Amino acid sequence: PAVTDAAKAAQIRAQVRLGAMTGIDLGLDALSLASIYFLAAIGLAVTFGVMRVINMAHGEFIMMGAYTAYTVQTVIADRTLSLVVALPLAFAVTALAGVVLYRLVIRHLANRPLETLLATFGVSIALQQLAKNIFGTQARPLTAPAWLEGSITVNDVIGISAIRVAIFVLALLFLGLFLFIMKRTRLGLEVRAVTQNPGMAASMGINPDRIAMMTFGLGSGIAGIAGVAIGLFAQVTSEIGQQYIVQSFMTVVVGGVGNIWGTLAGATLI
Repeated sequence: PAVTDAAKAAQIRAQVRLGAMTGIDLGLDALSLASIYFLAAIGLAVTFGVMRVINMAHGEFIMMGAYTAYTVQTVIADRTLSLVVALPLAFAVTALAGVVLYRLVIRHLANRPLETLLATFGVSIALQQLAKNIFGTQARPLTAPAWLEGSITVNDVIGISAIRVAIFVLALLFLGLFLFIMKRTRLGLEVRAVTQNPGMAASMGINPDRIAMMTFGLGSGIAGIAGVAIGLFAQVTSEIGQQYIVQSFMTVVVGGVGNIWGTLAGATLI
């Protein structure tokens, strides 16, 4: 009986350890998925939170960032160098696209959320079709550098891919960058002023239209960076952004509109 009891106790301890390790593994997966949702949603939090603009084309800015990275990889063979070039280039391309969208569409529909939603939904469909015309309907691979391949393994149960760790670090970097811009720069001060009281900000010499344009460009550029990160583990297609647009809106709304810490909490909850 003593041997049987000891064997049962050892089996229970082993099952408890296995359950704990499985929980840690699932927690790491959830954390990496939260960082992906956060990256996808942070740009939307900027535009939706600051400008109250429902931008249904946000997913297409993610797609544009992914296709920018793919195009860079076709030109630059070195995967590490192509990734270094693709990140700022994706930001520049999507930020410029965001500014163009704001100047041509958004600014003419100020304070009309339903019309803005419908207009940006139309732009979303047009951008998807444009991507199909240029790149085709076949999925395009975005290859990660060799140092991002494989996974970080603790034991037979706990492990996480190196790409997801890199995306988590990238999300933390953008959280720090966003907080620095909003709290420590003149642009951030002006953005907060326009958010709180556009009329008073205008009377103090701030141009609300210019700030809104720059804010929209910043949010769109961050979406492009998210597109590069997402493209590293997902196939790049014209619909890649549509897979994350619903989660992005959920993240922003659950976390509280215009609150970056809320966006982080919303991504984690979802």
